[in-house]
Amino acid sequence: MKRGLERKLVMMGATWNLFTALVTLFGYYGWFHDEGIKALQGANQELLVTGTSMMENISSVILTFGLFMFVMAIMNFLVGVHLKDNQIQKKITVWLCIWMVIQLLSMDIIGFLLYMLAFVFYLSKNKAIRLSEKQVKAV
Repeated sequence: MKRGLERKLVMMGATWNLFTALVTLFGYYGWFHDEGIKALQGANQELLVTGTSMMENISSVILTFGLFMFVMAIMNFLVGVHLKDNQIQKKITVWLCIWMVIQLLSMDIIGFLLYMLAFVFYLSKNKAIRLSEKQVKAV
């Protein structure tokens, strides 16, 4: 069985992850940092110290999340490229399941739906491959 649909869904998911990573890194991170600095201007010394510390910690979480999504997008591109036709790759199944959960935990509904569809189609074609292998062995 051809894995074209799963390959396209994983590639679409990876493209979506790349887009969200770039928006997070170059849009949201900079905006949050600039707005935090504006909000802290004119604050008293004690609030300035705690506010700056909190803003830097949150900014580092945003940056880490963006970099994580960027690296995972590249990994998902590689997963999509290495999907093999007419083979059951158990590691791909595990990877799609884990990545689906990560997408759900990060509240990325579009990414979750793309990877969930890829996972469901992958499992259904695995079943079809197993059934065709049983028929070949029976004959």
